[in-house]
Amino acid sequence: MSIVYIKTIGDFPLQSSKVYFLNLKNKLSDIRKELRKYKIINDTLSFSKKNNNDAEFYEIVRESEENFLLEQIIDEVNDDNSKSFFLYLKSYSNPTWDVLNDNCKLDYGCTMSFDGIKKANKRAFIMKGCGLTYIDSKGYKKDQLEFESKEDWIKKTNLFVNVDDYDDIKNFIKFGFSVSFNDLQKENLFEEIKSTYQYIEIGKVILKLSKGNLEPTPEFINAVKDAIKSKNPKEVFKEITEEYGQFIPTEVILGGRVYFKDVEMKSDNFIKKSEKECFNIGSSTIEIENKSRDSKKKSKFYSFNYMKLLGGKHPSDKDFDEDAEKNWIESLKDYQNWDCIEFKDPISIFQLLPDDLRKESIKSIGKRILHASADEYCDYYLYEPGAYRNFVLNNMPYISRIIQNKDAECDVFATVVDTEDSKNIFFNCQVFSDSESKPSIIIHGIQKEFRPRKYKLKVGWMVIGYDIDFDFILSDISVELIKKKYNLQDQQFFNGIELQLEHDLMTKNIPFFGIPILSNLNSSNNSITIGHNFYNKESKYKIDAFSYCSKENRYVELPNFTFCTLIILNNPTSSTYKLFPFEFNKFSIFENKPFIDLKESFTSQSNSLNPKCISLYLSKENNYNPIFLNQNSKQINAEYVDCKCNKTCPICKDKTLRISDEDNALCIVYSLR
Repeated sequence: MSIVYIKTIGDFPLQSSKVYFLNLKNKLSDIRKELRKYKIINDTLSFSKKNNNDAEFYEIVRESEENFLLEQIIDEVNDDNSKSFFLYLKSYSNPTWDVLNDNCKLDYGCTMSFDGIKKANKRAFIMKGCGLTYIDSKGYKKDQLEFESKEDWIKKTNLFVNVDDYDDIKNFIKFGFSVSFNDLQKENLFEEIKSTYQYIEIGKVILKLSKGNLEPTPEFINAVKDAIKSKNPKEVFKEITEEYGQFIPTEVILGGRVYFKDVEMKSDNFIKKSEKECFNIGSSTIEIENKSRDSKKKSKFYSFNYMKLLGGKHPSDKDFDEDAEKNWIESLKDYQNWDCIEFKDPISIFQLLPDDLRKESIKSIGKRILHASADEYCDYYLYEPGAYRNFVLNNMPYISRIIQNKDAECDVFATVVDTEDSKNIFFNCQVFSDSESKPSIIIHGIQKEFRPRKYKLKVGWMVIGYDIDFDFILSDISVELIKKKYNLQDQQFFNGIELQLEHDLMTKNIPFFGIPILSNLNSSNNSITIGHNFYNKESKYKIDAFSYCSKENRYVELPNFTFCTLIILNNPTSSTYKLFPFEFNKFSIFENKPFIDLKESFTSQSNSLNPKCISLYLSKENNYNPIFLNQNSKQINAEYVDCKCNKTCPICKDKTLRISDEDNALCIVYSLR
């Protein structure tokens, strides 16, 4: 063993020189292990050998440490018949992934916010490796950022600069608005959206992470297990995201970026339409006052009117001129000065759990409303009696992917409205779903007398399922699904299905809706539309189901189908959900059909043409004639159909009563927007 003086060469923030006993015959790889114990060396430092000819220190390549002995690189100095040994360390020129991870906390979860990405307080993962690619001269960019909306603004200021697919990050953006709501009230976002940011960027390396590279920490695993066992898993999972972050990017660019605020603003017509702006946060809509007149005094970003810096070194008291830019670029040659300048492909932190624990987490949270749309138009050609419209859900790749994922166990609910308020016809929906293809919506138009015609319809639909992408944190709405199968062997025209419920739906003002699902569609049932209504019998909720053939204009035996009931357990608001008693036109001599007047309802939140989920509820069991519901832009009407059976079918024989204003019939209406 020999006394060795250990010095660090260059401008590197490490402790002063050390003295240590070392075996000169040991390999450098063993020396590194020895020195690491006493924190004399770390992964940011390399061994180096001094060349006495040019007084330069040459770095020993990390991968070759196994092949060098300490005596081969040691600097031996003879002085007064004694020997001194010097070992020189220097900053590692090409950093490894683990060094960059330690510097930038890449294995910590993140949360979007109004004033940038926030790193989690607790570490969710241990990085076991990653792909690392150095960027060549193409890493230098000069460009500008313009913002098209508040969502676009928060996306780009949170370093998702070149992300084109909004669906990949939209839920993280919405969450960013929700956690920063207090900031939104204090700061003026609206002028920021109208501004332009100029920037200079130096990209140095790209790190790509995968599930195999990120191992959940034991603390994170235990927190998830505790959430699953809790009485309210959804709320506990929310608390986990507050500690461990909401997502982690799977691709990160490190380097430096400097921003300049362009004082030139876009036209006021771009954003300023009223004194208030609406933000959708979770399932709520919140108005924020627009105080744009003195925004320069109140906007946090006006403090960066001169500059905002990510990575690199720059003196705060000096303008960022040409010389300053050169010095800043020079400072980025040292990886210790690198910072995260762009994120891509974020995923929920829960997606990286072991498969069994991830699936258990999804189940514990329960099913959610994963998507709701009221904007789909379709043409329906009623070219012959019984013709139906098969409306395929091709709306968004994001939703299509979830629908086809078996772990999500999705169901679709649909409704339709005639945009032209056509007379003498109404429309009814059911869902076709088999194991091979994507669910589609089957639409039947039922006329009093057949006339070939083209109709323009608007379709609303919801996707209910397990949230495999863990976007549940955005929604406070909980749902329950109840499925009942009906088999053809029962051979009934009219069937009562009992619902086993844990909640008293009507007294607790809980909305509920139903839809029939066909698993097989062929010539035997493609002209059959299945109707239903809900009723109460001895404090038990039941469903009456019946079927009508639009080709033969008569009631027929029920086909094989599954009836799915959706119960929205919490958070219906006056803007989305209402309960209406039916009205009756007492002055009509020929027909006194029940109806709901929609002209004064949902006007603030929904266009009158937007289809809504509707249900008929009868307060008692009686031999009521089957009722279909028909909605248009102005009304919801109860419809009775003509049956050409000559009074021979069981329905026409036994179900003869029509509801009146004494029956307390109610219509449940839920807006999809």
